[in-house]
Amino acid sequence: MYFSDRPINSLRLLVGDGHRRAVSRIKDDIERGVFAAVLGPRRVGKTSVVRVVLNEFNYPYIYFDLSPYIGLRSVSYQALVPSDMRFSDRQVEVDLELNLSILKLGLKNVRVTASVFQSNLLTLMRELSRRHDRFVVVFDEAQVLPFIRGFNYRGFLQFIHDNYPNIIVILTGSMPGLLERVIAPSASEAGFARFVDEVVIDRWGLDDTVEYLSRGFNEAGIHYTRDELVEAHNVLSGIPGFIVMYGIGRSVGKSHVDALERAKEYAISQWLHDLGAFVKLYNSGVYITVLKLLANFPIGLSWSEIMSEVSRALGKPLSKSVMHRVITNLTKGGFIAKVNSNYRIEYPTLREAVIRTRMPNAYY
Repeated sequence: MYFSDRPINSLRLLVGDGHRRAVSRIKDDIERGVFAAVLGPRRVGKTSVVRVVLNEFNYPYIYFDLSPYIGLRSVSYQALVPSDMRFSDRQVEVDLELNLSILKLGLKNVRVTASVFQSNLLTLMRELSRRHDRFVVVFDEAQVLPFIRGFNYRGFLQFIHDNYPNIIVILTGSMPGLLERVIAPSASEAGFARFVDEVVIDRWGLDDTVEYLSRGFNEAGIHYTRDELVEAHNVLSGIPGFIVMYGIGRSVGKSHVDALERAKEYAISQWLHDLGAFVKLYNSGVYITVLKLLANFPIGLSWSEIMSEVSRALGKPLSKSVMHRVITNLTKGGFIAKVNSNYRIEYPTLREAVIRTRMPNAYY
């Protein structure tokens, strides 16, 4: 099925010049032994890009999907059970088999603590390094790593970097500001000496959206006009995951209007989920106060205007340090963007989600 909401794994099906360039760049990183961080908002196609690299070039890998834990401030180490893996199990030795079993938490009558788990994970890395010229470890939505209890992710990544040059780690993140804590800790934190290539995946341009939809509609014999494709691109902001939902709607017989409305509501529901996770993570309603304000000004507001209006809405002055932190986190989280001298919400569906969001207490 051409229109599918599942990640793709074939370069032939990957749409977008930027997405294809990202595949080449990540492949180069793997061959050079360089860690890579794939950044971009959710549903922009990061997972598809990574899976295309793994499958197109047949790299052995272990894949950890941390997306279910976005927004949680405390996560069990059991979240590190791999969602997918591919490598030859021929002549698997007892120690490797044991470590895989512990990694999957599949052994009975074995007490597996966080320290035991991490020790076995490192031993597994050693065995895989010994067996493969190139091996890839993927942490999808890696901004969750700092919140996993009992797992020294920095030590784990540093150990791989220093001891196993043929193991390459790929980190993906939909909240770049949080992922920076993994890639480049502040001077006050225990950092590590390594280079991480930051590969940014952007949303589709109009030509990309038209290419994707027209190819699918032509194959399915669906009548369409270019104006419909342009409208879908604009309403859904060129975000691949939302464009796909529109394509699915048309492919099951819905009209342009109905399919676009369905995709729009899906986009709003996903933004609402992301907003909830973001606010829960930062534990402050000031973020929603700022977003609610900007939702009423599509062209945006300056920093001083936001400061003044938010202070008035809260009924008390807001410190510059708090405002700087809020604006910075919202920008790095992909919820607002600075255009010229104004900050604004760029995506219409995100703006609608903000309008629908219930206002929590604006504590900070």
